[in-house]
Amino acid sequence: MSVKQPEISLQSPREEEKKGDFEELPSQDQLKTAAKIPIFDVEGKELAFGDLFSTPDSEGKKRTLVIFIRHFFCGSCQSYLHTLSKSISSTDSLPAGTTLAIIGCGSHTIIPMYAKETACPFPIYSDPSRRLFDILGMSRSLSLGESTPDYIQQSVLASTVKGISQILKRIPAGDGLKGGDIKQIGGEFLFEVQGSVLEPIWCHRMRNTRDHTEVPTLRRVLGLDGD
Repeated sequence: MSVKQPEISLQSPREEEKKGDFEELPSQDQLKTAAKIPIFDVEGKELAFGDLFSTPDSEGKKRTLVIFIRHFFCGSCQSYLHTLSKSISSTDSLPAGTTLAIIGCGSHTIIPMYAKETACPFPIYSDPSRRLFDILGMSRSLSLGESTPDYIQQSVLASTVKGISQILKRIPAGDGLKGGDIKQIGGEFLFEVQGSVLEPIWCHRMRNTRDHTEVPTLRRVLGLDGD
């Protein structure tokens, strides 16, 4: 869908106003670095980011959509995944040879609560170091943006109160303050494996805290509703 872009240098997390092309594809150098970054599954098992891209199917091609969310107590991201999960209810709902994974920046111990809250049927991982966010060019911001996306069905106040309530409930478990960096924002990346080569074929980096790709657009990117 997208033409591969020139390589871009690795930077520390850039603030929103300093961000460049939000749809610029990661370079091969960035992907090679990112593939080695450790992430953690729901049980705390460590694996490399590159492990998400398993052996291609019989046609020699496999696609993986990776959605990077904000901190695990972000009400906006929870609304996004809840909306996404109602639209794409399981891996079987995806096109053949396509998988989907979620990556947040908080403690893996919060993943069970997060999966239940969002009714998310897809695997959720944690990158508490935020190195993947950095390497793949995602920004840090607290801006709400100028418009409210369709996937958000509650007010900012209600979303904030919900997040605070979740934090307080996690205090006894010792991870109430380990939801992740509140300024870190994410994005969506579609990768394709052909043979042994991992290629980025589409991406969108969030410009603000409510800038995930709308679900109808994401469905089209995945080929669920047209090309």
